[in-house]
Amino acid sequence: MNKEFHFLDDGGEMGRLMREKDWSLTPLGTPDGWPQSLRTTLNIMLNSPFPMFLFWGDTLKSFYNDAYRPILGVDGKHPKILGLNGAEAWEEIWGEIYPMLKIVQVKGESIWRENLMIPIHRNGRLEDVYWTFSYSPVKNEVGEVSGVLVIVTETTEAVLAERRLKESERRFRELADLSPVWIWITDKEVNVKYANRALLDYIDVKLEEFTGQIWLNLVHPDDIDLVFEGFGKAAEEESGFTLEYRVKNAATKNFEWFKVQGVPKYEEDVMVGFIGTAMNIDNQKSFEDQLKKEVNIRTKELADSNSKLEAMNKELQSFAYISSHDLQEPLRKIQMFAEVLMDNEFDKLSTSGKVKFEKIQSAANRMQSLINDLLSYSRTDTEKRVFEVVDLKELVEDVKNDLGEELKEKKGNITLLRSCKLEVVPFQFRQLMYNLLSNSIKYSKSEVPPKVTIDTEIITNAKSVDISLKNKKEYVKITITDNGIGFEEQFAEKIFEVFQRLHSKQEYIGTGIGLAIVKKIVQNHNGIISASGKLNEGSVFEIIMPKKQ
Repeated sequence: MNKEFHFLDDGGEMGRLMREKDWSLTPLGTPDGWPQSLRTTLNIMLNSPFPMFLFWGDTLKSFYNDAYRPILGVDGKHPKILGLNGAEAWEEIWGEIYPMLKIVQVKGESIWRENLMIPIHRNGRLEDVYWTFSYSPVKNEVGEVSGVLVIVTETTEAVLAERRLKESERRFRELADLSPVWIWITDKEVNVKYANRALLDYIDVKLEEFTGQIWLNLVHPDDIDLVFEGFGKAAEEESGFTLEYRVKNAATKNFEWFKVQGVPKYEEDVMVGFIGTAMNIDNQKSFEDQLKKEVNIRTKELADSNSKLEAMNKELQSFAYISSHDLQEPLRKIQMFAEVLMDNEFDKLSTSGKVKFEKIQSAANRMQSLINDLLSYSRTDTEKRVFEVVDLKELVEDVKNDLGEELKEKKGNITLLRSCKLEVVPFQFRQLMYNLLSNSIKYSKSEVPPKVTIDTEIITNAKSVDISLKNKKEYVKITITDNGIGFEEQFAEKIFEVFQRLHSKQEYIGTGIGLAIVKKIVQNHNGIISASGKLNEGSVFEIIMPKKQ
């Protein structure tokens, strides 16, 4: 029957409840007898997205819309208060709200309240709730007040949030005043709105006086442009800043250095100023000044040392010259006469003499190798570096040809899986590859053909491999793996040192300089080298260097 009344059409849940309720059992009677003012008000309420509540008639019966429904919570008044007398529906707060309702009924005046705390029973308990609401009279056809329309917003969360904010600010200021570090808050024009006790005491200025222009009297004249420029740029760009400048100490009248840092302060996504700190760094600055003096002294000493080093380098070059000419000349004569004796007199020697003679010849050959390796090691620092782009494949093939006899003798092979082009000093890099590959063949296991594999990989996140490398630079990783005798992991760093040998010269010939030369060449190419191995299983050498220098 109620569905015939269009003023109760729609309205969501509350419209449905009003249509389904048997109003004949209530003093209001069926909707066909309701006054037009009640019908009109209910129609407006049911179709409004804003929370509304209607007290109607002498007994202030209760009506409300879907938007008001959530205010009642769960396990509370809904839906039993629909059509219920106000005093019964709102028993717990009737003493508070009835006087306001009475004013509207009697005087026909509207009432407005903001953030008023009125507890209600909802969610199974009595809750303290804050409201912003208006009470407005609803008049009938003859101008009499027949009801009170309540338009309401619950503001509990906003009120509690504001209280939490104020409490947080109170605690912040208490803690800030205990801090020896300056703490301050400004508006966007850099007028200080809050300064802690440490700051105010230091400059002896009150906070209504702390305008932006106060800096003119506080900051050292030589630093004032820096201050205005730094704060101004931060305000324009809405960014943080860090400045170091001198501020006058009100007690001593001396200027002291401070490190000042600020970050933007936002309210509702709008920048309203800055929050900042300042720390006295005068002692550190004094230390820095002293340190600069020390650095200047050390720089001069370093320059003197460099001059001495240059002189020593010249001596080293002279030594290299002597090694390559003067030392090798008598050595060549020893080797030459040893060969003559081997050819003409060897059979005339006793068995013991033959053994001793062979040792002399072997020692001379080792000395020749040592001199050549020492020259190679010194040249890696002194010779001019001219970088060229080379194809690793061509360089490896060249080295394989040089090692042809050794590979054939041991039935070994060298395989390049992936090649690439890279910028190197060709002579040095060829020597690097030769030393590494010849080592892999030299230190192979007896009766096991040496197998050497070379692979390359482009690396773009080199800093994650080694902190000395750069992420924005393209690097090449060259990996050389063999199946030789290997070494214990504890020697992984030591094998690159000059004259370091892990095996006796009776087992494996060599001077102990080859890998030191390799490391120096890698460093000349702004790269790094590392080694790993397992005894009797093999070795792995990894070189990481820029693809372009």
